[in-house]
Amino acid sequence: MSKWWKCDFQVATPGEPRFRGQSDWNLTTAEGRTAAADDYMRAARDAGLEVLGLADHNSTAWVDEMKQAGARHGVVVFPGFEVGTSSGSDGVHLIILGDPTKSARDLELLLSTSCGFDDDHPRFQPHDASSPATAPRTIAQILDALPAGYLAIAPHAFSENGIASATTGDIRWKALHHDRLGAIDVGDVDFHLGESDSTASYKKRFIRRQLQGIPCLADLPFVSTSDAYSISSLGDRFTWIRMGNPSIEALRQAFLDHEARVLCDWHPRVASQSSDPNTVDHAWVQRLQVKGHATADDSLDIEFHPRLNVVIGGRGSGKSTVVAALRNLYGEVDGLPSPLRDEARGFNDAVFGNAELLSAHVLAYSGERQTAQWTPQEGSRTTHENGQLDSNFPMRVVGQKELFERSVGSQGSSTNLRSLVDDALTASGSSTPNRHRETIADAVSIWGSAVRAARSEQLSCGEVEGIRAKVAELKKQVAAFDDAANLERRRRNDLYLAERREMEAKESEVNAAGVAVRSLADRILVTEPAALAGQRSPDYPDEFVRNLDRIKDVLAQSLRDAAANADATLAGERAALDASEWGQAVRDFTADSDLYLQELSALGVDPTEYSALRALLSSQSQALEDLEQRVLALPEFFLASDAAWSSLERVHDERRLARRSLLEQVQERSGSLRFAVRDREDTGMWVAQVRELLGLRSDGYLDDVPSLAEWLWLGPTAERETREQLWRVACVSGDFRDLGVQAGLRAAFTTRLGSADPLVLTRVAAEIPDDQIDVEFLRSRGTDGAAQWVPLSSGSPGQRSSAMLSFVLHQGREPLVLDQPEDDLDTEWITQLVVSQLRESRWHRQVIVVTHNANIPVNADAERVIVMEASASGIRVRSESSENGGPRVPHAGAIEDLLVRADIQRIIEGGVEAFVRRERRYNNELNSYRTALRQVTDRASS
Repeated sequence: MSKWWKCDFQVATPGEPRFRGQSDWNLTTAEGRTAAADDYMRAARDAGLEVLGLADHNSTAWVDEMKQAGARHGVVVFPGFEVGTSSGSDGVHLIILGDPTKSARDLELLLSTSCGFDDDHPRFQPHDASSPATAPRTIAQILDALPAGYLAIAPHAFSENGIASATTGDIRWKALHHDRLGAIDVGDVDFHLGESDSTASYKKRFIRRQLQGIPCLADLPFVSTSDAYSISSLGDRFTWIRMGNPSIEALRQAFLDHEARVLCDWHPRVASQSSDPNTVDHAWVQRLQVKGHATADDSLDIEFHPRLNVVIGGRGSGKSTVVAALRNLYGEVDGLPSPLRDEARGFNDAVFGNAELLSAHVLAYSGERQTAQWTPQEGSRTTHENGQLDSNFPMRVVGQKELFERSVGSQGSSTNLRSLVDDALTASGSSTPNRHRETIADAVSIWGSAVRAARSEQLSCGEVEGIRAKVAELKKQVAAFDDAANLERRRRNDLYLAERREMEAKESEVNAAGVAVRSLADRILVTEPAALAGQRSPDYPDEFVRNLDRIKDVLAQSLRDAAANADATLAGERAALDASEWGQAVRDFTADSDLYLQELSALGVDPTEYSALRALLSSQSQALEDLEQRVLALPEFFLASDAAWSSLERVHDERRLARRSLLEQVQERSGSLRFAVRDREDTGMWVAQVRELLGLRSDGYLDDVPSLAEWLWLGPTAERETREQLWRVACVSGDFRDLGVQAGLRAAFTTRLGSADPLVLTRVAAEIPDDQIDVEFLRSRGTDGAAQWVPLSSGSPGQRSSAMLSFVLHQGREPLVLDQPEDDLDTEWITQLVVSQLRESRWHRQVIVVTHNANIPVNADAERVIVMEASASGIRVRSESSENGGPRVPHAGAIEDLLVRADIQRIIEGGVEAFVRRERRYNNELNSYRTALRQVTDRASS
């Protein structure tokens, strides 16, 4: 599996004359040399180094010994040496590294052939055997003669005779542009790389790749090396290199794509001492297993890298199965555009009807590993530490067909783009469609209840004048029964009887309070079951818990005592009241009231009728009093209704703000897309929902509802709030006459609205259109730099698809699956959009791409290319029998893997011969020196 290796490519061995060894080393014996090599490798491991490049001057004496020691301590050793080239002032130093399989004997041959050392040109000075001699060949000659299996690195590039010094001559310039020069060491970098300053030093502008006279700078790899001459200096400077297994081919591939594979210790990504580019804090899928699917007898097993994965293979090799399996486990079928939704369901029925899909994934930040399982019966379930729940691991699964479908038509593109935006918000964990729908439903329900309560209260309060008139009439009727002499008598009796009822009501309140206090005391003593029973820590505070229980007991007893004291006090107060003058007066006037009724009867007045009239007056008077209080409180109902509506709008606003924030991020990151969000203007779904709620026939009012939507939502923005308020008032009241006139509605439609059920109309009033999202893409820039922005709906299929793809690529941290993103795109767009973004996305999300285009695995430099094939037993990852009879070797790895590279060439390049023929037709334009020379010549002539 591809990873970042911490490397130091310029280290001297204990055999180098200038090496400062340990005082206890004895290099005169084989045992002493072995011990010294082991100390050396232990120090390298302690420094975190995993790869070393040996660089003794003109010597390979310790190569084999260091390789063996490295194997013992888990350090990969690239055998090599450092050599100084001839040509006087144009002479430079070179580090020549061979594959870890190379031996000292191989390097000895290289010193005598490529470098030219022989008896006439010894490796060390005749007068000083410890001082290395310059090679008889120039740097260009050495690079020309360097065979396959070796790489050259130019160290201390800015020293006096460094390859990139400001006084560099013609030979060094040519060498900088030589195909066989792998990388150069530019030394320490203690300045900001991204700045541009024409007055900066030559070295700064060189490292910032801002010197026009050196065209190779754009592609020239930089490395950091320690040039260590003691074990304490190992790893003082180092380079992170991304490789599968360290080899000279892996190193060559890394240098060919240094932007993706090489990080010097001064690079911003790893400048912190604790920075390790292998650290993955985003979520990723680790493994996929497909059992029992219709296209294979055996299970399909695939392992993924946490960063960029590319799946390739011929037709019928199972690539679609991989995408469908991941969609079932982690994605969503129901959210696809309808044609693709039907296609996905059909695929599931045909291929996964009896299948079991299994996977392992890693959560973001915590790194917790979980497993998921999908079956047709239960869907996707994830096993957590607390059991098994429905899967909610975030993943985006997007195909180019889907992107094209989502970009068709202006109205459709807005709806589908909203779907992509909401999917992204869901994947980020900020919201889910279901949660949003539930929140909206709750807010609608609360507003509906509040507005109906306000309407009901308003109608009730409208009866106050009628009841006030009724009370006045009843008072006149009662007065007719009473003569002047008895009027004061009845008034006095009524007063005391009313006071008695008031006292009895207050006494009932005190009794109820005592009951409540006793009930509270009982509840205080209830103890909840311990949540951590049986799981106490050794220093658990038992005494504190017992003190809490005692506090509860004291509090409960205090409440009981208070209730008992209240009962006793109330009884005493009651007795005192009964014995008081007022108590006696109440008893007297109650008796007189009964006597008065008897006297009325004796005079021929029906006491029952009189009592009923008095009772009616009393009840109506009480009703009037209540209504007058409700009239005073009526504004609170409308405030509650307004508050509920504000809450409903706030839910929509929060969703809109989240969408806008995400779109702004995408717009800023992409540079080729821009968005406009028009509030509440996508009326298509509103029209459909209103028709459904009102129960309109499919052929009825076809133009009326859209006409209402246009007036209500698409009219002048400044007056929209007034129109919305008028609409809600009409829906709540059921009176649409005024609205019908202002909106220009047909009388038949106005009547139909007014006849709808009030509950339905309340629900209709709460329906709000979704936002219209307009998207434009950057078609081109004029010669004056002016941007030409074009609406998405007017672009070609390829332009629309590329715009939607750009949206997907420029947002989110969740794992992303891209199914054939190159469809509908020309090669230029693939390189500029897909490849460039994949190279950056790998740092903050896992990406799995299924493709037929070689630019994606090769130029995006995938950490893991997975080769699928169809065999007699079904689909599988292609594999080879291992040479030693061990497990089969899968065709899965980085591009330096020979098996993987051969598959890329054969499956999506058309074979090596076709590739070579194309290169020849390009007139060998890949030659670095020739290209650089042509660039400088063209610049000079212009």
